Order: sequence, then structure tokens, then C-alpha cells
Amino acid sequence: MIGVGIALFIIGVIFLFIIPWVGIPVGIVGLVLLVLYLAGFGRRAARGEQPQQPR
Repeated sequence: MIGVGIALFIIGVIFLFIIPWVGIPVGIVGLVLLVLYLAGFGRRAARGEQPQQPR
């Protein structure tokens, strides 16, 4: 997901100068994907042993 976000952001910046009405939405989608990745969405849950509760 991080690769797709970075790629869309870079393509959006390039298209911003060529075709602005295409570059702006593509850049925004890429930026949203980057923010979601940094926030922790799209990552696999850590697999580990849960601590046992004393009875």
C-alpha cells in the first residue's frame, strides 16, 4: 500500500503541471493512502502470545 500511495502521489504531482484536473485528484488519493498507511491501516496484526491472566 505504501508503494501505491507514493506512486500515485508522484504521478499526481507530475500530472499537476500537465493536466491539472487529473493531477489534483490522483495526488489527493495518493496522499490519503500515505496517511492511512502511516496511521496503521492496511498492516497485518502482530501474531504473538497473549499474556495469561492470573486466576
